[in-house]
Amino acid sequence: MKHVKGLMGTALAVAMLGIGAAQAADVSWMGYSYAEESAKPSVDKIIAGFTSKTGKTVEPIASAFGDLQKNLLLRVRSHTQPDVVQISERWLPSFASLPGLVDYNTVFGADNLAKIYAPEALAMGQVDGKQLALPLMSGSIGMVANNAVLQQAGITEMPKTTDEFKKDLIAIRDKVPNSVPYAMATKNNSDILVDFQTWEYAFGADIIDANGKVVVDSDASKKALGFLVDLMKERLIAPEIGRPDARRLVGQSAAAFYLDAPQSRTFLRSFSGKGKDFDVNIKPMQVPVANAGQEPTSIQWAHLIIAFQQSNPPTKDDANMQFVAWLGDDAVETQFPVEQSALPGTISARANPIVADDAYLSAWAKNNTNPKRNEVGIWSNSGELTDILAEEVQAALLGQKSADDAITSMGARMKESMIKAGHAQ
Repeated sequence: MKHVKGLMGTALAVAMLGIGAAQAADVSWMGYSYAEESAKPSVDKIIAGFTSKTGKTVEPIASAFGDLQKNLLLRVRSHTQPDVVQISERWLPSFASLPGLVDYNTVFGADNLAKIYAPEALAMGQVDGKQLALPLMSGSIGMVANNAVLQQAGITEMPKTTDEFKKDLIAIRDKVPNSVPYAMATKNNSDILVDFQTWEYAFGADIIDANGKVVVDSDASKKALGFLVDLMKERLIAPEIGRPDARRLVGQSAAAFYLDAPQSRTFLRSFSGKGKDFDVNIKPMQVPVANAGQEPTSIQWAHLIIAFQQSNPPTKDDANMQFVAWLGDDAVETQFPVEQSALPGTISARANPIVADDAYLSAWAKNNTNPKRNEVGIWSNSGELTDILAEEVQAALLGQKSADDAITSMGARMKESMIKAGHAQ
């Protein structure tokens, strides 16, 4: 027994020595793509390329999309924040005041960044004159259809209006057994926000205007939510579906339509089990509108990169700034966004034939010509606003409130939230 204890003590000492001797990575990178099975290999390529070029190492930290905001804030509070973070463009306003966030203009120069990045993509990372984020990839959130399901239901043309859309959904319900015709997000508050906001625009409604005034309590908003309530009553959408569920349903040809970013193709390839052979079924389309002739809209979307200072002031020589620069290199921008079926953030990568000649990306751009800014995600109290919106939408969809009452309550609660945040109503 004494001999065993001695061996255990020696092993423990060796293990502790190994831990102490281990080298910390030069850069830690938190992101949601690393938590996604379809995207993880692409992230590994980015990291391997950076290490090969610079000799520096990167520690990837996986965080599911729905948990990243919470996880990052917890790390910031405990002073263990990562060096670089991948975020959604709609989260930037709520992160803009985090201590130690790098203003890239002070490191790379605003004029130089303007020569590298596409202007509308670069603008998504700007707050109060500072460049607090850079685009890793960009695009919009729009409608995607599974053509195989449409053919099974005898549908030969994409619906242009909400009336046509509902008619097609009924045909799918009746002709495609065990399907969810439209895989609308009905759980996960941030997913509900995007889907409901898209239909708000389709009915000509708005939620919060550019000055911060809540305008959701309108006839157009009530019609939009009423339309979605009718879809639920007629079993054309279903409860308890989040964005990952929708991707799985469409990829397995158990749903015909859903809303997503352009990287939809990558998810559908994965969930179908057919890879690129499934591409023939993936059809970007315009979001149907309430009235014929109305301009279809989508929602701006991007993966942005923020970083925390490794030195004060930060410099180009910092390991994390070298990594950020690498993320904007053609080697990454013609690889990662394309593998994720999205538009690169840089001008040179967009001009590359790998991107310019991609039929899917061209179709996406053609069908999403009028992306609007996320009207809820841009405010400092966006988390509370998102929860309010999702709670009221769910209450209406589940029959706990009428659509009109839910919209009225949504408006009143949002006004209170905006007043607390310092925005006069």
